[in-house]
Amino acid sequence: MLRRGIVMLMVAAATAVAQGPRIPRGGIGEPGYWVGLSYGYLDGTSMSDGATNSHWAFGYSSQIRATFEKTIQRGVSAGISAGFATAPMTYQGFTTNCLGGCSATGDITQWLAFVHAGSGLGFHGMYNLEGGITQFSHFRDKTTGTDLASGSSNDFTFGFGGGLGYGFAPNMDMYVGEQWDIILHSQGNATNAEAPRQLTFRIGARIGF
Repeated sequence: MLRRGIVMLMVAAATAVAQGPRIPRGGIGEPGYWVGLSYGYLDGTSMSDGATNSHWAFGYSSQIRATFEKTIQRGVSAGISAGFATAPMTYQGFTTNCLGGCSATGDITQWLAFVHAGSGLGFHGMYNLEGGITQFSHFRDKTTGTDLASGSSNDFTFGFGGGLGYGFAPNMDMYVGEQWDIILHSQGNATNAEAPRQLTFRIGARIGF
């Protein structure tokens, strides 16, 4: 329901932009605000969880991401994003029946604030800095459909990325890019473990108004 609501919001925003006043071709100013939607390839990552004494090995999955931005100066905007994915995983719970590992799925939700640089007509480079929360939740055994004793984890996340954009008009932009994030997840006694890293490849569009 939440994802469907975001898609409906994006369609409504696009309709409002189409019906609103046009930005003159070759105009000096940029839109004050942007809304965007992207589809991403979320690479797999692996981590231990100190709270449940378990190990999570995620496979690759797709991510839907919605964004809202405010232009703060020419070519630079600040915004917020919400990303949603359901990833396949191997859940190894040392206090459950999954001691040897169970095939499962888990939800990965990201709530991030970001700064975006790069816009304009034609091809242009783009860069992102972001930080916020990554949430892991709703782990389910694929075979039985039962919930696993995963609880919910909200982990501070930060990262950077870049890519290539193309401006069809001052208020319409498409892009492809990669984002590299570090997730600060509590891994309990796994003191030698590195912070999980997450790589996301995205293709998306932004509409200004």
